[in-house]
Order: sequence, then C-alpha cells, then structure tokens
Amino acid sequence: MKKIIIALFVVIAIVAILPLIGNKATQEILTTRVSVLTSNGLELKNASSESTYLRTKKHYEFLLRDAPKFIKHLNQYSDVQLPPYVDAMLGGVLVGVDIEYSNFPLGSDILVDIYPLSLSTNMISQMKKEDVNFYKYIENLLQSKGVLYHISYSVADGSFSGFIKNIDENYTFDNSTKMIFKLREATYYGKGPLIAPKSLQSHISEINLEVIAPTKNIMFNFKNIASSSTFHSSSTYASSATIKTLVMNVKEKRGEETKVKVDDAKFNISSNTQGEKAEFYTKSSFKEFEVKSDKLNLLLNGFNYDVSLDGVDKIAYEEFRKLTLNTKSNNSQAFEKELQEAIIKIFSKGLELNIADFSVKKLSLENETSIDAFSLMAKLNVKQDNDLAKKIKSSPMTLINNINIDSTIKLSKDFYVLINKKVPITGLANSFAKEEGNNLIFVIKLIDGKLSLNDKVIK
Repeated sequence: MKKIIIALFVVIAIVAILPLIGNKATQEILTTRVSVLTSNGLELKNASSESTYLRTKKHYEFLLRDAPKFIKHLNQYSDVQLPPYVDAMLGGVLVGVDIEYSNFPLGSDILVDIYPLSLSTNMISQMKKEDVNFYKYIENLLQSKGVLYHISYSVADGSFSGFIKNIDENYTFDNSTKMIFKLREATYYGKGPLIAPKSLQSHISEINLEVIAPTKNIMFNFKNIASSSTFHSSSTYASSATIKTLVMNVKEKRGEETKVKVDDAKFNISSNTQGEKAEFYTKSSFKEFEVKSDKLNLLLNGFNYDVSLDGVDKIAYEEFRKLTLNTKSNNSQAFEKELQEAIIKIFSKGLELNIADFSVKKLSLENETSIDAFSLMAKLNVKQDNDLAKKIKSSPMTLINNINIDSTIKLSKDFYVLINKKVPITGLANSFAKEEGNNLIFVIKLIDGKLSLNDKVIK
C-alpha cells in the first residue's frame, strides 16, 4: 500500500511540473529562433509575456533594420531570389508577432499571428509627400491588424496550417479615384520548417482589385487559386497551381473596353537533380482563353504546353544555378562573361529538349465560326562537344552539326488558310504539305546538318 501511495505521489508530482517543463522547453525554442532573426537583420524592439499555469502568451515587435542581410538569410533557402530593390521596400518595416502555446509538452499546437505594424521608411516618406491621407489610412489598417497571417504549428510532427485574414477594403483618393481590394478565404497547410517547408498547399477563394478612376475603370479578378508544392532540396522539387477563373477588364469612359478571360488554367513545374543527370519539366494548360476589344476578338479552346529538358550535366547546371543567384545584384561585364561561359558549358555537355505537346484545339477570330487549330511535337538533341566554346568563336556556322531536330507540325486546313491570309509567305510551304484527313502535316528534321521537310531535302 505504501509503495502504491508513493508511486501515485510521484505520478501526480510529474504531472504537476509538466507545465513548468513545457513552458521552459518552448521558451528555449523561441529564444533560439529570436536569436537567429536578430543576428540576420532584425532588431527586437519590444517583447512581453503573459503566463498562467496552463498557457503562455508572448508578444514581439521586430524592426527590419538591415534589409539586405535579412534578404540574404531568406535567399539561402530558395532558388527564387528577391531582387535588390526589395531592400528599399522592406527596410524599416515593423512587424508584430503574437505567440500562444500550452505549457504541457507537445500538448497542443503553437499558435502564431504575424502582422505588419508599419511600412518601410522609404514608403512612409514617399506616401507622406504624395498623399498624407492615404498614408494615415494604411497606417490605421496595419495598426488594427488588417493584414494578418495566422499559423498553427505542431511541435509533435512538424506540420502546420493557417490562413490569411480576409481583406475587404476600399479607399477614395483626393482626385476621386476609388480603389477596392478583396482577399477571401486564403488558407494553407504543410510540413517542415516554416521558413523552408518540405511541402506546402494553399487555396484562395478570390482576389479582386478594382480601380475606378475619372477616365477609366480597371479590374483584376482571380477565383479559386490553388497550389501544391513538395521540396526535397533547392534544386529538386515539384509544384503545381490551378486558377479556376482569371478576368482582366479595362473600360475607358469614352466607351472603349478590353477584356481578357482565362478559364481553368493549370501549371506544373518540377526539377530533379537526384539522378545521374538533371531533369526539368513544365506543363501548362487552360480550357479557354478569350480577348475582346475594339481591335481584336480572339477565342482559344484547349491550349496545352508540355515540355521537358533532360540529360543536363549536374555539375555544369549547379555552377550556372549558383551564378543566377546573383544576376539581380551583379551587372558587371565580368559577371556576364562568367554567366555566358556557364551556359556554354551546359550545352557542351549535351542535353535533350522534348516538346511533347504544344497545341490549341479550337480557335475563333473576330467572332467567326470556331475552327480546328494546330499542334506541335518536337525533339531537339544537342550533342556533347568539349570544343563548343572554341567553335562559337572560330566557326559558328559549324554548330548546326551539333543539333538534331525531329519535329511534327499539324495544322488544320482551315487554320492554314487563316494564317496564309495573315502571312502570305506561308504559301511557299504548299508544295511540301502532306495531307492527312482535314489536316496538313509538316515533318521537319535537321539531322547532321541536313534539313528536310516531309522527307524532301532543303538545300
């Protein structure tokens, strides 16, 4: 009995101190994260804490004191580099961070709210000069947490989810121009470190921007935007995105109007450097693309684009990739020469470009009856040539022997008539055209420097 009572006492004691242990453990994690930020361009301007036995709340305010240093810190996690002019846009921004967590270890998610409290120093100065009332409006919006990111992060498995606070704002400028901005139901979730997640999915129900000016109205509208990405490394990843509807409309007060609409747009891109050679893939499509204006009425149905790049030397590509990280900050002639040499090195190792599909199913121009359009398939092989750099300088005309092309272009007869009206020179291809039902086929090959069109050698 005595042993049982002692055991129960130990269990109760352990449970009782769990919140204290959990609070300390989480505090150590936060202290480490804050230390990383403050050593990379951010300055901790304010910090406060409020704790109960079960939960802890913390508030931080960070000033972006050294924007170039902070951007350099972010850039190490991604191939997508922020350009230098972003420094001026971010320098001096004040960001608020609210954190709430359970004191029980792994008891629940860490809740984080991130929100800008003020604009950059340069933007504040410029806005005060141009429109002090608009500056006050933006400041009030930010101070009221009008732009807020919420994150729920699980310490247990490294997963996270969150949302961007809905935005429904409008403002009328002194010149009577009205601006309307809406952001609805923006959510995301993923897994891995927040600054460099292993996977990330997002969805936005609607983004709408309207500018109603005395002379013209401009409107951009996106509906049902979704994206999904997985990251193995900065050079091995796969991403996809879809947009249900995209509309742009420009309406002049004098009556002219231009409208662009895209339905069911899909985009895919991937990069893989895990094999012997690097591989890259991109694909995009949309169900319908429409342009309406006083000068042009165009409707495309069933656009598809499917391209891959294979057999790329990994060492040469990695050298090129590292150089491209500096393209936006280094414009010297020496750097441009180094970049050109890196590109030549990639081609000298050989590669293959494969256009599996580049096509439009249907086309209508100037409200005429819809017609079948075109399709293109092609393979381009660049042979390995260690003397490529020398040949570019001494005998560039011989480079045609380094490239083999095998392509097939299919044009509907109606589409061929249409483009022949716009570009009469295409009529010269009549003698080479091969009929296949309602289509004209053109097989174009370039093999070992010899060009042929439907097996007829062109000299």
